[in-house]
Amino acid sequence: MTSIRRKLSILAVTLVAAGAVLHLQSPALAQPGSASARGLEVDLSATVGGLVVIDADAVIGSAVAPAGGGTDTSTLVDISLTGATGVTASGTVEEVTATRGATESSAFSAVTALNLTVLGIDVIEAPEATAAVTCPLTGAQTAETTLTEILLFGQTVVLTANGPGVQGSTAVAVPGLLDAALNATLTRTETTTADGAAASAILAALTLTGTVAGEQVTIPVGTVVVARATCERPLAPAPPTSTAIDPDSGPQSGGQTVTITGTGFVPDQTTVTFDGVPATDVTVAPGGTTLTAVTPANPTGPADVVVTTPGGSAAPLDYTYLADGSDATFTGLTPPSGPTSGGTTVTITGTGLTGAIAVDFNGLPSTDFTIDPAGTTITVVTPPNPAGPALVEVVFPAGRVTAPTFSYIAPTITSIVPETGPSTGGTRVTITGTGFTDATGVTFDDNPGTDLVVDPSGTSLTVTTPPGLPGPADVLVLIPGADAAAPGGFTYQAAAPTASAVDPDSGPQSGGQTVTITGTGFVPDQTTVTFDGVPATDVTVAPGGTTLTAVTPANPTGPADVVVTTPGGSAAPLDYTYLADGSDAVVTGLDPTSGPTSGGTTVTITGTGFTGATGVTFDGVAGTGFTVNPAGTTITVVTPPNAAGPADVSLVFPAGTAAGGTFGYIGPTITSVSPPAGPSTGGTRVTITGTGFTGATGVDFGGNPGTDLVVAPDGTSVTVTTPPGTPGTVDVAVLLPGADAVAEDGFDYQAVAPIIDTVDPGQGPTSGGTVVTVGGSGFVPGQTTVTICGRTIPAGEVTVGQDGTSLTFRAPACPPGNTAITVGTPGGVSNTLFFRYVGVPPLPVTGDPVRPLIGFSAAATALGIVLLLCTRRRRAGEPVG
Repeated sequence: MTSIRRKLSILAVTLVAAGAVLHLQSPALAQPGSASARGLEVDLSATVGGLVVIDADAVIGSAVAPAGGGTDTSTLVDISLTGATGVTASGTVEEVTATRGATESSAFSAVTALNLTVLGIDVIEAPEATAAVTCPLTGAQTAETTLTEILLFGQTVVLTANGPGVQGSTAVAVPGLLDAALNATLTRTETTTADGAAASAILAALTLTGTVAGEQVTIPVGTVVVARATCERPLAPAPPTSTAIDPDSGPQSGGQTVTITGTGFVPDQTTVTFDGVPATDVTVAPGGTTLTAVTPANPTGPADVVVTTPGGSAAPLDYTYLADGSDATFTGLTPPSGPTSGGTTVTITGTGLTGAIAVDFNGLPSTDFTIDPAGTTITVVTPPNPAGPALVEVVFPAGRVTAPTFSYIAPTITSIVPETGPSTGGTRVTITGTGFTDATGVTFDDNPGTDLVVDPSGTSLTVTTPPGLPGPADVLVLIPGADAAAPGGFTYQAAAPTASAVDPDSGPQSGGQTVTITGTGFVPDQTTVTFDGVPATDVTVAPGGTTLTAVTPANPTGPADVVVTTPGGSAAPLDYTYLADGSDAVVTGLDPTSGPTSGGTTVTITGTGFTGATGVTFDGVAGTGFTVNPAGTTITVVTPPNAAGPADVSLVFPAGTAAGGTFGYIGPTITSVSPPAGPSTGGTRVTITGTGFTGATGVDFGGNPGTDLVVAPDGTSVTVTTPPGTPGTVDVAVLLPGADAVAEDGFDYQAVAPIIDTVDPGQGPTSGGTVVTVGGSGFVPGQTTVTICGRTIPAGEVTVGQDGTSLTFRAPACPPGNTAITVGTPGGVSNTLFFRYVGVPPLPVTGDPVRPLIGFSAAATALGIVLLLCTRRRRAGEPVG
């Protein structure tokens, strides 16, 4: 039979047991600011006679606040005890949440529809159970639980927070335990301390009782916790620091958003004061190193800015409240109007003007600003402005305030004397009116007058008129702020123009040249220009009427009068010269029509209109010997050199050119080379026949110049001596201005045996190394060898002079005595000369060290003289000694 009893003595024992169990299962909350929540904790076990009858150990639904701050949460976790013995559970952990913040930690747990059975008995049924705790940095810690319709062993019970426990028991069948009963004690706790809070919706402590071997026993089974939450109060933060405020000044009326930088700013728990007056809209940025705030109103001057958090207050920052005119009032502005040119001294009166720094009129700054110490009077000088009312603003360091309106009065023109004058300008005019003070100029139809003089009273001025078009002209007095206008106020009367220069003053007889004429009184669209009575075209007059441009008409060569005419009359004529340009030239003949590329052909050109010609070009190259007859019908000229082919002939005139037909340049030719062959040593006298050789400057054989050139007067042949050359055929080129005459493979160099005449020096040491020069003929560069002492020096080690008459080589080592030298080329082997190898006697080592050495030196000297004489006297093929 189930019984429900309230027994304080048993409760005391049960709470002690439950406390011990909870101590073992509760998570450590040593860290300030930590928080955790659990949905269901089951820790049950019992063994009877060595048999496990109850075993369940599980935590279902758990959240632990992150150590670095933030929230851990889990929702809608199904409750089940997989693998448990003698214990089952069902329901849902609706939510477990744990949050760690800088200023508060909290936890929450909620379980619904819980049913817990042990040994097949329904022990606890809880439709809903919650636990919630908060641990703020400042203020009280809180713990709270909620329960609805709790059933213990099927009976409804009521648990009071932190009240006495509720016990219940029921008989159960347990093998080996007679008269067994399952006992449960339920409690509900909400605990707070100075540093933390804990709440458990249901704490259940279970035991088994019965008889074993005739003795009564109690077996602790364990505990069950439903909906538990715990938290610890965060550590108080360090006091904030503040390093800068931006901007560091602002209006006395406040309302300015400032940014403060520093450290330790706490969101929602940071205040800012300006000289003790709280700022508004304090917003701390993530990271706590910057915040923004809106300044409160304060008197002008410096103010301490203090940032405060739960950790304390930062050292104050400096901020300056600036005058913004919010206290200003106005009682007057005198005078209320003045000229648009500015310069009016204005007095503004009122109160609260202290701190003002300037006054603007329609946004333009005034000048000569002053303010009295009492802040009741300001004086300024108005700037120029357009006519009409102007917005007057008194400017403060942190704002501006509108003062009474000031009216600008436009200047006027009442008379212009005289009101007419010549279109050439130069009339001295007096203009009267109002507001002319500070006038900067006067225009007549936008053309500026000169020599402006303004009367100090500002009621009149004098000016000299510029040139203008005949007719009425608008007069404008230019004044800062607004101009004074008299539409059609001055009338220009037509006057004869003047012309002083025409540039250029000469040009082609066919016309078409643009000239510039300078003078006075030129009238746009009403000016004409004639050249000897023939009208120019495209006459354009520049503003001011002092220059114009025109395009010349065609006219005969020679001088022409240039006349400029306007409605006011005509200017004195200017001088212009028409130059021959070949436009009248007609070529009827060119004789001869061809000649050699070397030039020198005298050509006669016939036709008409040649008078004035100064030259003739052939493909742009000037001919020589130019003459033209007085009738202008015949030109003679000598052709310049040119490339072969047709050349354009042009007659050159001072102002142009005329086509003169085509002249054919004929290239030179080679018809024969005689003889066509000769020795590679050169020296062959060759006659080359062909055409166009007049003016020849040389003949090349394979690129090497021949010598002793003679050109026949008729230009049909040349004679020349061949240079040395490499055996084989080479191109022959007669060099001429304009184009060369070339006979490919025109001469055949035939190989001949070389000849050696001299060997220098004629002797050398047996060790070799002597650089020897051999003189003679027929040596071929790159193809010449030397044989000495029975050894052949290869062509790569023999250096042959370009003319083939000398070579050098380095003598090899050889025993003492005379040795033959021969030279070999593709043409054969030369005659033989001799070279003497001389040994160096050893120095004496015994006997008299002086006399033998003297004797040896004398002998060596004598031997040297003999050898030298023999070398100079020997002939080719004669060995020495």
